[in-house]
Amino acid sequence: MNFKEKYGDYALITGGNAGIGAEFASQIAEKGLNLVLVARREDLLETKAIELTEKYNIKVKTIIADLSKIEEIKKTVNACNNIEVGLLILNAGMETHGIFPKLDLDKEIMSINLNITSSMALSHHFVNKMIPKKRGGIIFVSSLLGHMPTPYLSNYAGTKSYLLNFGNSLNGELKKFNIDVTVLSPGPTKTPMAESMAKGFIVPLDKLPMALHQPNFVAKVGLDALGKKPVVIPGIKNSILGKVGSRMPTNMAIKSGASMMEKFMNPEDLKL
Repeated sequence: MNFKEKYGDYALITGGNAGIGAEFASQIAEKGLNLVLVARREDLLETKAIELTEKYNIKVKTIIADLSKIEEIKKTVNACNNIEVGLLILNAGMETHGIFPKLDLDKEIMSINLNITSSMALSHHFVNKMIPKKRGGIIFVSSLLGHMPTPYLSNYAGTKSYLLNFGNSLNGELKKFNIDVTVLSPGPTKTPMAESMAKGFIVPLDKLPMALHQPNFVAKVGLDALGKKPVVIPGIKNSILGKVGSRMPTNMAIKSGASMMEKFMNPEDLKL
């Protein structure tokens, strides 16, 4: 598939300066598309933009924005008024973990705004731009944990479940407008967010019952699935876990999820 012919000149990537988002940026730039990169860290954002511009001879627009804030979502939309974005990669996200009543409420609300509200609002805006052109593509970055109950990551798993259902539903709505929608649901991935999350675990990420993947592999799986699959979970082992977790009886899934997290997380994070 020729991405530039199918989706146009520009792709917008949230969280495009590190981890999976940075890999999306590199792989899409290699396909010849110009980029709009949105992230909070100006230093990382500009470094990535310079790297991509020099290596692939493309245009890169950077938007410094904290997408957990409604006004910053609007700022991002306004900054793209004169750019035709035909491919949208909604990758920015944050996680919190521990027993829910002890978690900081402000951070939980930030998580909902970043993981859910920014993805919904940006897709709403850019889909309205794609429909008259009768072409476009969206990748929502969910999580393997969005396919199953995950106690002690309750809010995070809930936000990722939203993206899974929302993306699947949009897939059904937007096919007739020639707009591709895929939900990418990675398991553990070697990213800064995963490293931060791992600090709350008493075992390394590669000892979890899920396969640990590199960001370049995860991004490639997502791009390869766009226009072909509504949902993709990178890796055979994680794909099987996702199917099993989503199909087992709810009581069993809850018990299994709680048992797994209680085994691997720092005991202090499980106490009130």
